[in-house]
Amino acid sequence: MKTFTSPMKGVTLSCSPEEVSRARRAIRVMLTERFSQNVVEVIEQCTSETVTNAIVHSASKDNGGKVLLLVIELWDRIRVEVIDGGSAHSTPRITEPGTQYPEHGRGLFLVNALASAWGSYVDETGGNVWFEVETSK
Repeated sequence: MKTFTSPMKGVTLSCSPEEVSRARRAIRVMLTERFSQNVVEVIEQCTSETVTNAIVHSASKDNGGKVLLLVIELWDRIRVEVIDGGSAHSTPRITEPGTQYPEHGRGLFLVNALASAWGSYVDETGGNVWFEVETSK
């Protein structure tokens, strides 16, 4: 019987806006040669939104904290997890365009529209927002 071991790669990011472009580049480097351009672009966009949220809204931005970007290749999809320091003031939620602040609140709306699935959880160690994108192998 042949088993499948999920390849997993990670990148540790500091909490500065420049790290969002670094996260996007990391996605391209990890996935471009093996997956379609459309799949890579969707993952790149969702990564950009979730990493931005972690940098802006989590406790990781305090005291030089970090954000961990994990990319896990599953049999028929890519799972990306963005792990941060959590937040005592907000939880990940979808904001419909035009309902709150014109410049903010659309990140998870886009993730919800583009990804096959997404979710989040918070515990005493921090927060995790994840999403999955189906691939054509």
